[in-house]
Amino acid sequence: MLRITLLSGEELASLPLSEQSDVKELKKRLQQQYGLPPRFRQRLLHEGSVVDEVASLDSLRDLQVLILPFAETSQRHRKMLMDAACNGWAKAEVEALLQLPMDPDARTGADDRSPLMWASLFGYVDVALLLLEAGAQADWCDHDGDTALMYAATNGHAQVVKLLLEAGAQKDLRSKDGWTALMHAAWNGDPQVAQLLLEAGANKDLSDSRGHTPLMLATEAGHNEVRQLLLSEGGPSP
Repeated sequence: MLRITLLSGEELASLPLSEQSDVKELKKRLQQQYGLPPRFRQRLLHEGSVVDEVASLDSLRDLQVLILPFAETSQRHRKMLMDAACNGWAKAEVEALLQLPMDPDARTGADDRSPLMWASLFGYVDVALLLLEAGAQADWCDHDGDTALMYAATNGHAQVVKLLLEAGAQKDLRSKDGWTALMHAAWNGDPQVAQLLLEAGANKDLSDSRGHTPLMLATEAGHNEVRQLLLSEGGPSP
């Protein structure tokens, strides 16, 4: 058995070694089953030394877990994370920043966009996945009320839309002009994104500040495939 204790000496968990593959997977389990923060803020210690995330657990029997607060990061680090989200940096580079540990929602611009919003805007699935794993807020709104899901839907990034929905992003949040993610998908004519949102339960009958529904927007923009998809969900023709 693998015994996990807090620094106070209190036992947190006792787990069969056969159920753990490496330190990274153990950290994920400690988050999911025992309410610990994401793995980026956990440090597992063996005899006082930090155990690397890729290390095997075969020879270990007793570990201590240390929970770190977010580091006081510099403007340079925050800009690096934003650049990583905007430009789709390699996973290892994003991982290194989050391991500081750095707040995944750290922002730098006056537009109040989070790194997750930028990754969603440009469709960088791997970056978005790491940010969500680190605890990024899926429903953070920028100064216009737009969310990561809206950015992904606007630009037809179906994989990111699916990822955000699986992470629990709210489907029917509205921007300042009343638009939802489904309205963006309808206006931009993306049937795959529209289908994902509808399957997730997005409300097709909401209207924006001008009174336009997703069906009306798809019709106005001439996107017949999305229009037919919305009609198949029920509702009158515009």
